[in-house]
This record gives sequence, structure tokens and C-alpha cells, in this order.
Amino acid sequence: ILLPEGFVSLRRSLLGDNLKDVIIIGHGIDKTIISFKDQAEGSEGLKITNSYNITFKDFTIQNSKGDLIKADNVSGISFINIKAEWTGRPKKTNGAYGLYPVKSKNILIDNCIAIGASDAGIYVGQSENIIVKNSEAYYNVAGIEIENSTNADVFNNFCHNNTGGILVFDL
Repeated sequence: ILLPEGFVSLRRSLLGDNLKDVIIIGHGIDKTIISFKDQAEGSEGLKITNSYNITFKDFTIQNSKGDLIKADNVSGISFINIKAEWTGRPKKTNGAYGLYPVKSKNILIDNCIAIGASDAGIYVGQSENIIVKNSEAYYNVAGIEIENSTNADVFNNFCHNNTGGILVFDL
């Protein structure tokens, strides 16, 4: 799926279920901007569930009521050159998570930026085989959070101006 260049305003969540081998690509992190600022339906910006081999690449997603991109029960999920942000000053009414793969496996987050989440900019939970690299997180409560997951490799990231930088929990 090739997203258009420019600014696209959406009023409802985008949902995908039981997808296989899908690439959603923009024209560049600052050239394709998907905004949910005027969201009237749903909470997530983009939510993918029960899917295989999904790639998000080269776009910005902004200002959803809830999580910006949530991937639930996905095997093979990649976020490459994605900016997930709430614009303006950080506030508690921003969505909880910018990039949010959960209950998933074989996760790659590379060269991404997460800004302004009311919880974690990049959160990976209840997952396995995770790489988070070359990414930046700021103005979030937690920059990068790995929780109740196995085989996570988190390196070469820059977390600043968060309440907590990189958090790892194994409960």
C-alpha cells in the first residue's frame, strides 16, 4: 500500500485483521504525514491484529486519541523510518503508546522516532524476538519500554527528555 505524499487527515481509525505480507509505505518520514487530529471514531490511529509479515515504512503518524500504531498478535512486524508523534506540548491526554507491538513475535523497530506519548513512545510487551535500534524517543513518560518479553535486543537508541529513558520489566 503506497501512501500519498503530503498531509492526509483521517477522522476514524484504520483497522486491519488477518493480513498477510503487507507493506504500508510512504514517500519519507517528513513527506507523508497521516494525521488523526480531528479523529471522531475509534481510538487507535492504525491497528493491525492477527496478521503475518507486516511492514510500516517511511511515514509520520500523528495525534490519534489513543495509541498511534498498535500491532496485536502479529508474527513478523517491522517499523522502519516511522515517526509517531503527538504535536504540541506533551500532555496527559495524548495517547498512551506511539509504536505498540504486543503479543507479537519477530519485531523490528529501526530508525524510528516517538514523541509525546502519555506512557511509552516505543512499547513492546508480551512478545518475543525483538530488535529496537537506531531510534529516538523524547517527551514521553517512558522513552522505550520492553515488558514481559523474551529475546529483546535494544541498542544504538537515543532517549532524552522522558521521565524514564529505557525501561525493562519482567513481571
